[in-house]
Amino acid sequence: MNTTESKLYYILISCSIFIGLYLYNPLHLYFLGDDFLHIPESIHNVWMQQNSIRPVGNFSLHLDYWLYKTNAVGYHFTNLLLHFVNSILVGIISFQLFKKFKIPSNKGLHYVVAVFFFIYPFHSETIFWIIGRSASMGALFFLASLFYFFKKENKIVYAALSILFYQIALLSYESSWLFPLTITLIYFFDKRNNFSSNKKNIYFTALAWLLLVVNIVVRIVFTGNVFNHYDTQAFASFDFKLLALNFLRLLFRTWLPPFYNIAYFKMAVFVVVFVVAVVLFVLYKKKKLNIFFVLLTLLWLVSYLPYLALGIDTHGTEGERFLYMPSVFFCFWLMYVLSNIFSAKYFLYVSLLLIVLQLYFLKQTRTYYVKAGKITHQTVQQINLLSNKERIFIEHLPQYNKGAVVFRRGLNEALQWLYPHQQSKLIIVSIDDSDVKPRKNHVHFFEILYSNKNFPKQVNSVLVWNGINYEQKDTTGIIFNPNKDAWLNFNDTTLTIIR
Repeated sequence: MNTTESKLYYILISCSIFIGLYLYNPLHLYFLGDDFLHIPESIHNVWMQQNSIRPVGNFSLHLDYWLYKTNAVGYHFTNLLLHFVNSILVGIISFQLFKKFKIPSNKGLHYVVAVFFFIYPFHSETIFWIIGRSASMGALFFLASLFYFFKKENKIVYAALSILFYQIALLSYESSWLFPLTITLIYFFDKRNNFSSNKKNIYFTALAWLLLVVNIVVRIVFTGNVFNHYDTQAFASFDFKLLALNFLRLLFRTWLPPFYNIAYFKMAVFVVVFVVAVVLFVLYKKKKLNIFFVLLTLLWLVSYLPYLALGIDTHGTEGERFLYMPSVFFCFWLMYVLSNIFSAKYFLYVSLLLIVLQLYFLKQTRTYYVKAGKITHQTVQQINLLSNKERIFIEHLPQYNKGAVVFRRGLNEALQWLYPHQQSKLIIVSIDDSDVKPRKNHVHFFEILYSNKNFPKQVNSVLVWNGINYEQKDTTGIIFNPNKDAWLNFNDTTLTIIR
């Protein structure tokens, strides 16, 4: 790479970081549905929430409340800070990994890996959704553990720090369960290291696996399950077809944005398969299908294992937090492959093209979360302004906005936390269909409309939250009284209030 190309290279990296920071900025983001459950519980030191053992993330929410109270911007700033630190660690780990396997990095490859991970748009749920930080916190301590793993041969204290950070990762998020398998694969493919003759390596690996087993046993003792109640169905029923489909969804959503039309998604999948086939052929011709390539491929593919029962949405952003850890290894894999296919000059051009595409999708995703936050913010504000009403009827309560959670749950909890004096009875008449029916187009704006139209309306059924979802409950007929009650009606662009 000549001097001019080097300057362009670092200009590209710098511009990408600044644009990424602008798109991630916490302004105009707010609390979303499930935040209203987990943050108040964390404030009150409830460390086992929703059948999960993630005290590290809960403590971070408690600390955020101490710093920012109910200012959502502060919580989102913490999310951004976590992601920024992780991006730096991704660059460092890639450098360590390339160095360990003697992979030339004269193109500053680890810098591009870090930037690529930072602006990667398909794990943005982790950054834009406050409680999505569990995935980034799990990755933070996983990467810290891996950092000291690569240095442990120098000092015994580094081995201890690696185990310590791994234990913290286990108390952060289930993605950290990958650590023992990760180091086992690295040992297996490192032909320069005779694993079987090095007792320290054997003890370290055995301890890592032991900690994982202990963690799983503790979860079973305290929660009764290995996973959350909503995670286990596919595993418990041995539904291998569903597990395989979930793997494919996760794999291809790593490459692709959400699609409204499943037919278009399938077409895009074929394009990805074709491109990967061409890439593999070129690597084969260049004799680059080496041990290190196989290692990176395996590390990437096994990183989906903790999420096979969950899958991911192909229509919206829901579940993109499950791509946070896989995207670490995907960035390693992709940048390594591209650097072996293209010369330094063309690698620069291809990187520029990919970065522009990523920033475009990241900008698009941000609009989903900004609007979702606007809906939750304005809804709880308007309900608070209706404190003089005996009952507030809610029609078509929004669940998602292109996959960004709105009020899938948490409306009552939001009012209890933010406006505890609000005593009006909430009656959910219906919810929208955004949990099962994707929106074809996304409209950015959302506004409040008022109506003084008087009309008596009889409600013969309501929705009641059973702890998992809404259940319909028949009534003998509740009459809406415009003199005492308020009626809230949602659609994709407006909240109409009849008062």
